[in-house]
Amino acid sequence: MPMPPSLLRTRPLLVLIPLLLAAAPAPHAPAQPRLEDAVPDTFTGVERVVAVGDVHGDVDALKEVLRLAGLIDAKDRWIGGKTHLVQTGDVPDRGDQTRAAFDLLMRLEQEALAAGGRVHALLGNHEAMNMLGDLRYVNPGEMASFADQSPEQDSAGSPPGLNGHRVAYSLQGRYGQWLRKHAAVVRINDTLFVHGGVAPGVPGGNLAELNRWVRQDFFPDHPPGGARDAQGPLWFRGYALGEPRDAEPALDAVLKRYGARRMVMGHTTNRDGKVKVRFNGKALLIDTGLSTGYGRNLAALELRGGKVNALYREGPVTLDSVEPSAAPARPAGPKPRKK
Repeated sequence: MPMPPSLLRTRPLLVLIPLLLAAAPAPHAPAQPRLEDAVPDTFTGVERVVAVGDVHGDVDALKEVLRLAGLIDAKDRWIGGKTHLVQTGDVPDRGDQTRAAFDLLMRLEQEALAAGGRVHALLGNHEAMNMLGDLRYVNPGEMASFADQSPEQDSAGSPPGLNGHRVAYSLQGRYGQWLRKHAAVVRINDTLFVHGGVAPGVPGGNLAELNRWVRQDFFPDHPPGGARDAQGPLWFRGYALGEPRDAEPALDAVLKRYGARRMVMGHTTNRDGKVKVRFNGKALLIDTGLSTGYGRNLAALELRGGKVNALYREGPVTLDSVEPSAAPARPAGPKPRKK
């Protein structure tokens, strides 16, 4: 029986399609991050910024504070529009929901970008510790959650998930690749955001150079950088704990250097669960102990319309730009007896 003319016309296409599919390039894994890759660090014209401090493996507390700030809905989807969210580092360690917290931020990063906003997940000292193999603070459940990231079985006697954790944070791993594409310090409008603090002695005349100095510790064949340095941006506590006579002039010099008005930091926990203001509003400390292990003190910082607000469960509080004055010195008297 002769073949219908319509099939004769389509037969060459039927033969050609499999050949084209066979010749098409195979899908490939994302390219590994490089130290030389540009990492965005400066943003202007942002109407609303929300900053959240240390998470320490508590994704439920993170979700709750993001809902408090109006950034996600009941299904954990981004509803923040053009808002920029800054998470100032220390997502991992001390809690077993670290991986879920990373996954949430990774997804929100894409959803916010599509809506005209941004999610800035900054590097903290605990991200650095995990990438560099310092596992002192890794929770057992947290480590076990990464087990599927490596096909290699854990050796007898080692913690469950150890191999998967190592792969996950490596240069080839899902979370290691993502973290290596992020900054330690960003400037949004007139505000610097960082995990620990930017000390006056750090190298780099601009944020790109400063971030490169921190990130070079996460790439092979480079000299020691700022991620391990006790005075680096991931570790420095001078503006949180330093005496005003020394810390404030140092902060002023750093703010002038990077063209900023204030610095927002996590890292040093405020035991009262509140955002702390120092140096006439030039230093804002936002590690309020968000995770359950630190009291689950829900708080976020909001910068909007020239105002700085602390967002709490009981409602927003506009932060005074001037610290309460120190109590007047008392006349010298007998020393109190030790109890």
